[in-house]
Amino acid sequence: MRSAHANDNVDIFDVRTAVTADSHLPVTVGADGYPPALEQETHLYFKIGMKNKFSEESIDFIKDHINDDPAEIMLQSRKFPELPMRDIVVQIASRQKAKNKLPEWFGNYDLILPPKQNLEQASSEITAKFKARFVEGDSLIDLTGGTGVDTFYLSQKMRSTVYVEPNEELCAVSKHNFEVLGANIKVQNSTAEDILNHNLVQSDWIFIDPSRRDDAENRVYALEDCEPNVIELEEQLLNSAKNVFIKASPMLDIKKTIQQFSSCYKVQIVTVDNEVKELLIYLNKEFSGEADIEAWNISEKREEEQFSFKYSTEETSDFDIEGPQKYLYEPNAALMKAGAYKLIGSKFDVKKVHPNTHLYTSDDLLENFPGKKLLIKEVFSPAKKEIKKRIKNGTVNVIVRNYPMGANEIKKKFGLKDGGDDFLIFCETESVGLRAIWCERV
Repeated sequence: MRSAHANDNVDIFDVRTAVTADSHLPVTVGADGYPPALEQETHLYFKIGMKNKFSEESIDFIKDHINDDPAEIMLQSRKFPELPMRDIVVQIASRQKAKNKLPEWFGNYDLILPPKQNLEQASSEITAKFKARFVEGDSLIDLTGGTGVDTFYLSQKMRSTVYVEPNEELCAVSKHNFEVLGANIKVQNSTAEDILNHNLVQSDWIFIDPSRRDDAENRVYALEDCEPNVIELEEQLLNSAKNVFIKASPMLDIKKTIQQFSSCYKVQIVTVDNEVKELLIYLNKEFSGEADIEAWNISEKREEEQFSFKYSTEETSDFDIEGPQKYLYEPNAALMKAGAYKLIGSKFDVKKVHPNTHLYTSDDLLENFPGKKLLIKEVFSPAKKEIKKRIKNGTVNVIVRNYPMGANEIKKKFGLKDGGDDFLIFCETESVGLRAIWCERV
């Protein structure tokens, strides 16, 4: 991120330069249809897009070609000399990426979506709305505004919201988008550090999502390697707001992360349809004690799952071990990331099949178990002839837990491919050692 001085009056129409003389000429294209020049200098796209705000003809072209290959469109750009094809290609490629991630924004063609790299770290619509469920008060400041997705949805719970972003062009795009969306959000072109160093804001909440790319554009995830460094800024953050919450990479070690802060009162692991998306770290200056851990599996397709605990309770919990019974359970990805392996057994009265195999079993079906619920068809020795006898067409969903081979290695060795309604789970059991458990979803 580059430094920038605070500027309360970022104006859409003050973006400096317009389209270059050769902007309509066809150019080579890079990954996902982006012209390389625009991948390297996305500010040109912002300046053009904000200057023209996309004419009706450009918007109609985007709508008509929204499902087409951006690279092919760029190669045909000479046929449309009257249109800013570089901008249009970036917009089409961005909207294709946003179709599932940001469905409400995808369908609003008055919005200008930023290029792919900015969208990569942006929250999805479902996770942004999830965050908004846990904030309340009069004021919020987003110190790393980026694409403005989180800012917009969080603002719906606040009377006053400030968006801070050091990139001037992102500020201009976000200001335009907020106006289109009817959101009362003040745009501040500055860095998080400048805001905190000058004590420019006092707020009920601060939200911050540190950039997970270094100066060489390499991906990083450790909080101390991200920009800004929220570990170093903890005291300043809490001097500027009653509550702070941080969006972080799901790759972080949760226990280590809690230890890095003196004021962490809650960590949320957020998965969407069983895929871990975010860690949310909550800070409060007045808090002392042990942080709560919340494992959330949210979805627009099915009922959400939630499990809360403290690590001290997990460490002192006992669990029972039993061979596979009638039903088998695999905890959802949020629980697996959280590491509540012992508590699951005591909370839901299920037994582990092995101390180090995070699969659970019972004779009676537990409808409310947070994860896969499977009916065991058979438990057998994982020999090739035994597998071929049962999985005749070779199609079965392979799962591996505490087993000396990985899933891909197993599929290659036994000629299996994922698919169908059945599961074949390769694992170690306490009672009979390495086994294949043939199941179907309940």
